[in-house]
Amino acid sequence: MKSGRAVGAARTWSQQLQDRFHITLDSDLAAWFDEELWRQLGNGEFANAVSPETLLKPAPEPVWPPLMPPNFLPLVGSHSGDWLCLRLADGDAEGSGYDICHWYHGGGDWLPWGETLAEALLFDQLLPSLPASDQRHAIPSPMEVGRSNNSGGDAWHEWMVRCLPDSASHLAANRCWESGSRDWLDPLLQSNVCGAAVRCQLVIEALGNELAKRLKPADANRMGIPWNSIMKWCFDLRTLPHDILTRLKEAGLATEDAADPGQQDWAKIETLCEQAHLVSPELAWPAELLGYCRWQRGDQATGADALRASIRCSVFTDQSVRLRTHWATSGADGLAKFGAHWLTQTSADDVGSSDSFSRNHANALPASVEIADYLACLTNREGGSVRNGVTTFLQSQSQRFAAEGNAKDAVRCLYAAGWDLGAEPMSLYAELLNQLIEATRSADWLSHETFAQMHRDCFRKRYGV
Repeated sequence: MKSGRAVGAARTWSQQLQDRFHITLDSDLAAWFDEELWRQLGNGEFANAVSPETLLKPAPEPVWPPLMPPNFLPLVGSHSGDWLCLRLADGDAEGSGYDICHWYHGGGDWLPWGETLAEALLFDQLLPSLPASDQRHAIPSPMEVGRSNNSGGDAWHEWMVRCLPDSASHLAANRCWESGSRDWLDPLLQSNVCGAAVRCQLVIEALGNELAKRLKPADANRMGIPWNSIMKWCFDLRTLPHDILTRLKEAGLATEDAADPGQQDWAKIETLCEQAHLVSPELAWPAELLGYCRWQRGDQATGADALRASIRCSVFTDQSVRLRTHWATSGADGLAKFGAHWLTQTSADDVGSSDSFSRNHANALPASVEIADYLACLTNREGGSVRNGVTTFLQSQSQRFAAEGNAKDAVRCLYAAGWDLGAEPMSLYAELLNQLIEATRSADWLSHETFAQMHRDCFRKRYGV
């Protein structure tokens, strides 16, 4: 076997993949394929790599349309059905053409784990030593079987050390996370390696409290208290009414310490979310919590700005169950997005009108779509489902932009039409993917067109339409 080459072929695996998908692979990912590390098993949660032979097929089996957005390409799978995926950046983005995201099979949520595969696999190794590591999934999969101990992981580790930036290579080489100390955490944050993923874990820790751990839906049901209200109060203990606390204490379900708001560090949450929002503005959860923090401490103008920015982000990026913001999207009064719920509940719509999306980001509503128009569509409960209304609105926006010669925003609106709230019925995705193929071709986004065609072929193979 000649390392880096397909049998009987003159070109390396990385060259074939670059030609297939019209992308430029970073040096670490090129080495991953050409040195054939994918032939071995890793020793983390993500241990099963996809072979280049599979990726070169017209319809690779690991691709999950339509739950996976059509700019995703699976690279390494977990024991429970999740994937580390290459995610194409916006077609006009400067710098790196992709990052690596954890895609969760249980509902389609995703979170960037690193700019490169080496960073993402580093986070996979770090995760058990990070705060709230037992909450790495919104709902633990019944398929979860723990982490591997394959000897092939040593080769993965050596490659990772070699490919990581200097700021993280020493950390990986010495496996500093195994020491029990967290001295390595601040330098990692300063380097912004695995930045969004690490900060998400730290936010989960800062939100933690004993009351949330103790109370169960059955407790709320026995007391005649809506579970959605319990979730809201546990999200922010400062909002827990005194009479409710008294009732919980009398029922033996809470203590003064368990409900102490001092358990939660809102100043830290705001700082972490501000940092995450700066580096990953297409993620909903940093903007949602940043807006909430600012609003609660009286900064209504910038709070509303962040909340509006969050509304442009896909619900699949809100981490709502892990961060306990799902009270705002549940129940009869819930809206699909935390930012929309909060703005409508507090009349924040009167405070300024801008948001921080001055440029476009992959997998987010484009800046050219008026947020007021989208918010009106998101809050309209008449004439069918909100999801259908949003999809129809964004398809019409895409058609408008195409007619105006703005092919790029036509593409962005189609991404949002299918993968902002999701679309229904399932068969609609065949139409959306067909439209996306045409729109990306018009925009001359060749890599996006290639990915969309692959997802369309996979959709047809999987569902027959």
